[in-house]
Amino acid sequence: MQSIRSLAARRLRSSPSSCFTATPASALGPGSARFPMAIFAAQLRGIKASSKLQQESTADTIEYSKLSDEDLNEGLQRETSESGARKPFNVEYLRESMARRPHRATYDFLSPGHSHLLNIALWDALPLEARAGNIPDSPQSSASEETSISQFFMPSASAPANNSDHELPSGHHLVYFPLQRPISLLEPDGTDPAQSPGVPFVRRMWAGGALDFRRPQNMQLNGARAVCVERLDTPNMVMRGGWGREKIFVDVVRRYGANVADLDPSPSMTAPEKLLALENKVWDDADFEERRTLVFMRAKDDVPEEDAAEAAKKPKAEERIIKSPREPEYSFSFTPTPTLLFQFSALSYNAHAIHLDLNYCRNVEGHRDLLVHGPLTLVLMLSAIRSRNTNSQVSPGRFIRMFEYRNIAPLYANEELRVCVRRNVQGRAGDERSVSEPSARWDVWVENNRGGICARGTAVTHV
Repeated sequence: MQSIRSLAARRLRSSPSSCFTATPASALGPGSARFPMAIFAAQLRGIKASSKLQQESTADTIEYSKLSDEDLNEGLQRETSESGARKPFNVEYLRESMARRPHRATYDFLSPGHSHLLNIALWDALPLEARAGNIPDSPQSSASEETSISQFFMPSASAPANNSDHELPSGHHLVYFPLQRPISLLEPDGTDPAQSPGVPFVRRMWAGGALDFRRPQNMQLNGARAVCVERLDTPNMVMRGGWGREKIFVDVVRRYGANVADLDPSPSMTAPEKLLALENKVWDDADFEERRTLVFMRAKDDVPEEDAAEAAKKPKAEERIIKSPREPEYSFSFTPTPTLLFQFSALSYNAHAIHLDLNYCRNVEGHRDLLVHGPLTLVLMLSAIRSRNTNSQVSPGRFIRMFEYRNIAPLYANEELRVCVRRNVQGRAGDERSVSEPSARWDVWVENNRGGICARGTAVTHV
């Protein structure tokens, strides 16, 4: 059996643009990030993050970490087979198996094209103050004039160094660093197998996440090469729910580095050891960090009829209407269309069928219409927060410093939604940078057409 390291090296040589290298996900550890995202992720899943839990988790996995790859795979296959006979699934085999997956690095060029197209896709949805600035390099028309088609010309990638007008807007990273995997290697629902626990947990939803904008000014839309390094935070992986209703929460940590000047197209530079050194450098000192919490569940038809009938008695997430106790100080409303969902799927290279295939949504997942993307909901929330920037000394791309969010219930195409913002607390917000820099805290949430909260988050911004 080939080792993971040799397989990773082969992938590096064959595809340097989107590759796996051999640093294990277990390299994630306490203190590896300046922002306590792991604690937030634990809170997102409704569990308490404590040193005791971490110690217990470590003790539980010591035995599994000593298993050979062959023994681990056999154990995982046995658990998968026996889980069909109502035996509780031993998540530790799965945790160790996912911990041994190598990290992934995806390279891209930060040209303004994708950000520009996202601005256009959201043009009708966002009010002027919530847009990601004006379309770069375009002539401005007065409010009384009909919008000129020349406003939508593709902008130039050439810009002076550190030009704030060419900084990557907050949230627009979601249409860069796309999944680079042929269709034959995707999951049946169009999702990324590298993040999935695999059978029997084949249904995926975006549960929430957190963003830490450390040096956003480095993410310039100037055509420079950048890299995203991704690892699975398996120590924080958890399974909740009884047999047939299991939910496995997987945290995907992504760190981004811009202006990767160390990388050139020469064969010596794209050697695996060179790329590994570069990716480790970005991991240790990233310009921007993101944590995505994904939840995986069994297929709808993988549960016996009696259990499905019992589950059907419980109200669905969208039926449990939770309303905000306070009115927003700012909000905007619009109705997401299937066209918008298609455009966002295309820009983010997201082939998940729940956003594209109405038949799949209704007959496989049990939803009444296409679902709005979790990442698109994130962009909308960040856009609403960006509208609160009244400080001319802080560029829009640098206004938001950190953001935590949670998706609570589905949002559907063809149903109006409202994005709301309200200032919460001004002053120090708990991160080390706020000691010397004044900051503000904002609550943001998204309501469906019945006024129920479907997503909510908290942002820390410059004042």
